[in-house]
Amino acid sequence: MPSRAGKAGARSDETSVSAQDRLGNLRRAHGRGRAATVRRRLAWGVAALAGLAALVPLFLVGLAAKERDNNFCVSCHLHDEKFQRFTSVPFTDLTGPHHARDVRCIDCHGGADLSMRLRVWTVSGIDAFRYLIGRYREPDHMRLPLRSKECSRCHTPILKGAPALSAEQEESAEGRAGNTYHAIQAHGTVRITCLRCHTAHTTDSEPPRQFIARSRVQPICRTCHATLGE
Repeated sequence: MPSRAGKAGARSDETSVSAQDRLGNLRRAHGRGRAATVRRRLAWGVAALAGLAALVPLFLVGLAAKERDNNFCVSCHLHDEKFQRFTSVPFTDLTGPHHARDVRCIDCHGGADLSMRLRVWTVSGIDAFRYLIGRYREPDHMRLPLRSKECSRCHTPILKGAPALSAEQEESAEGRAGNTYHAIQAHGTVRITCLRCHTAHTTDSEPPRQFIARSRVQPICRTCHATLGE
């Protein structure tokens, strides 16, 4: 017959094996629980990303509609005087004729290409946040000045399709009224932007001269035409 010591040892071995089995089962259960938790979190993350992806187009559509509202622009950009000139008749600056043709603020200030569009959205988002927290200050100068590319989206015919001038017209300062500057072939090599001559939000220009101010433009012209206007 087995001794008492032998029976006690056998029971001890069985207890040890049973404890190891339980420990292993607990570890496996814990591992399955962690895996299930990870899967749930991943599922929630994927669902959240899918929801955001679905909201982005709706946000962009809403933003595109809102930013075409001029009143939305001036609610932050406190340009009451400029906006009054923009909507006034008779025209007092170059923005007036644009408003008459249903040109919106965003049409000029929104950017003519994707890179500028993204920059405009970035600056606008930062400005909107600062405005909401009461820390916005209207800048003295535009951080993203208009480029000629923004103008040429609508005014390409002026830049490329203007009629050629006669030699007499080219020699006559008075013969350069209208769009004739763009018709002189030699001017095609002059690196000058549209806004150097055609500033929009100023009152120092006249409608008969396409809102070009002589006092501002003549010094530019005289860099090549020393006797202009004499």
